[in-house]
Amino acid sequence: QQFAMALALYLLWGSLAWLSAMAGQISFADPGTLVLLGGVATTNALFFGIARSRKAPALSADGLAAAQGTLGLGWAAAFLVFSTGGNQLALGMFICATLFGLFQLPQRGFLHLALAGVAAYAGATAIRYGLNRGAWQPELLNVATFIGVTGWLLVFARYLEKLRRRLQDRNRELRQHIKKVVRIAERDQLTKSYNRHAIMDTLTREKGRADRTGTPVSVCILDLDHFKNLNDEHGHLVGDRVLKQFSKRARAELRGMDAIQPSDHRRSLGRFGGEEFIAILPGTTLGSAGICAERIRGAIANEAFDGLYRVTVSIGVAEYNRGETVHEWLARADEALYEAKAEGRNRVALSGDVQELDAEIRELRPSQG
Repeated sequence: QQFAMALALYLLWGSLAWLSAMAGQISFADPGTLVLLGGVATTNALFFGIARSRKAPALSADGLAAAQGTLGLGWAAAFLVFSTGGNQLALGMFICATLFGLFQLPQRGFLHLALAGVAAYAGATAIRYGLNRGAWQPELLNVATFIGVTGWLLVFARYLEKLRRRLQDRNRELRQHIKKVVRIAERDQLTKSYNRHAIMDTLTREKGRADRTGTPVSVCILDLDHFKNLNDEHGHLVGDRVLKQFSKRARAELRGMDAIQPSDHRRSLGRFGGEEFIAILPGTTLGSAGICAERIRGAIANEAFDGLYRVTVSIGVAEYNRGETVHEWLARADEALYEAKAEGRNRVALSGDVQELDAEIRELRPSQG
């Protein structure tokens, strides 16, 4: 965009200079036309190459704008020196080259460009007067006009800088508010884990990633055993506290599982409904997911909630099979959960032919006699 804007300015002032020359209002010294045309063409070719080439040294937007503005001032000064009768056109060129940096550069960068413009205009005017020995009053008036316009632009640049900072602050606040709203929208209000909608979106994303990369991903369905009895005996307030503490404890165990099978993607826990939760374990095979699930089961069973309420959890685990749907994947984990319930609850069951893995998990499970 910066290159296109600069090229448009060159074409505009080049066309005006050509029309003025055709009308006999300005003329050029013999080498002036070739120098200006060759220099402007080379400048635009250089910046076009920078814009298109991946091997060119990387320039920031500010650095590119400063370079384009400085070269624009240089060619405006050359036009003023080589032309006769082009005073007003040159003044317009200098103002446009300076304005180019007004909206592209920070305040300090624009100040440097503006001072360079004043110096270039004054220097070119002095050279022009020295060569032609014409009337100096119009030249001095043009210099004073450019200095006055540049001074006003500097004041305006300071105002723009304040607007930019205010806008940046507002954007920062807006991003924070958006992040907060997104977090509220995707979290279960009671347990602060992901809600059903967010966890299903995560499952879909992880399925897509596994299809693309072939990396393993497993899911655990966790269901608190006899939770209805807890609610009936102690009330829903106690049940809510247990759910909150269960979610917090399970998330802590998931964060501590990186030593089992490290993954670049974060494990997620979501409330699927009632006392049922889902844990997504990216980059985790069925065996490692089973070990994770068993450690969660042990962390829940081995410590009473509020020091009073003993609660256990049954967990069904399934690794994603490439090509199946999310529904089919969850259905296999749900079948494993029912198997864990049927075996007496407070169990981890894996989906598939995993006799050796089951034995490994039983070694981690404390005696329940």
